[in-house]
Amino acid sequence: MLDMNATFSIVPDLVIVSLAHPDNPGRSETLTVKSGLTFDIGKLVRVTKTMNALYGGELNARSCLATLQEIAELPPTCGSWGLCFAFSSIGFTATTSMFEGTWIDATMAAALGLLVSLLFIASLKFHAYGPVFEISACILVGLAGRIFHSYTCYIKVALSPILILLPGYGMTMAVMEISAHQVTTGSIRLIYAIIYAFMLAYGLQIGSSAYIAINPDIADDGYCGAPVSPWFYLLLFPIMSVSIGIAYGSARRQWASQTCCAAIGFCVLYFLGRIVTDPQILSTIAAFAMGLYANLALKITGEPPLAPLCVGITLLVPGSIGVKDAFALLDKGDTSQAMYPIQMLRIALGLSVGLFASNMIVYPTGKIRSLYISL
Repeated sequence: MLDMNATFSIVPDLVIVSLAHPDNPGRSETLTVKSGLTFDIGKLVRVTKTMNALYGGELNARSCLATLQEIAELPPTCGSWGLCFAFSSIGFTATTSMFEGTWIDATMAAALGLLVSLLFIASLKFHAYGPVFEISACILVGLAGRIFHSYTCYIKVALSPILILLPGYGMTMAVMEISAHQVTTGSIRLIYAIIYAFMLAYGLQIGSSAYIAINPDIADDGYCGAPVSPWFYLLLFPIMSVSIGIAYGSARRQWASQTCCAAIGFCVLYFLGRIVTDPQILSTIAAFAMGLYANLALKITGEPPLAPLCVGITLLVPGSIGVKDAFALLDKGDTSQAMYPIQMLRIALGLSVGLFASNMIVYPTGKIRSLYISL
């Protein structure tokens, strides 16, 4: 039943499948499958375990297909209410923990995160709105950030609500695919991530410019007060990690592992960053530490490395660098920021090197024969 020749190409939002005809090798059939806009890590882990059961002979092909059909028909692991909570919580906690904002900045970012989540849900329900979701959401975020410029720091409030949209995760995947000689899919993902970062920055710039046209005398950065005490990170960081996991559709049993993995990377950045100032070196070491944890977790618990790594890699956010630099290029005409794709690529390369190195340490002779998904 599974004895057939097939090739699969995965590009953003699309899977291309080519099947060779069993009786005529020179004839093939190509299918294009539209993939969803969201991740569902909970379902993905179940699919991975099902395919490994088939690979190990624990399931036959018919039972495997039936199980996959059941998984496909299940409702999303994270529903609409969960998305609203996740986006708002990410906006609040990321403002303080990652962008050194004030409590007022965090409150404003939480409200904007809720707005972005509602627009995101609308894009899932109304497909005609999907292509303009990112730009429209960033325009509203940029406009609101300028309206409340007297109380909030603009760039901190602007980036936190769209943290889950930043293309750092996709950029890292692209670099890893190119490094693994998957040039076609990797190149497409790379160009897509760069354009996507520019698109988010364009939306923020349009919203910002719309308000500046009405009130041109405002400060560029708004009001940037003293950041909250780092001691609050102990409370806020786990909430942020769980919220990102919810946004990715992670199941409850995966939250603890994701929080541990993200905490390892965050601690490396926070403490080692006081000594090492090169972001490329920092990201490499942080990714190496997280990769070690994810691969060791695979050995001990059987959890696919993708589950904990998706949150940790998101928190390293090379995409935020690209959006900030592209915004400076558009808003202020700062041509020195025109190299933002190179800055994004440097951080993504560092992450990729760290992940590959950790995999080599844990599996020096190659991975066990399995179908577990990494990145």
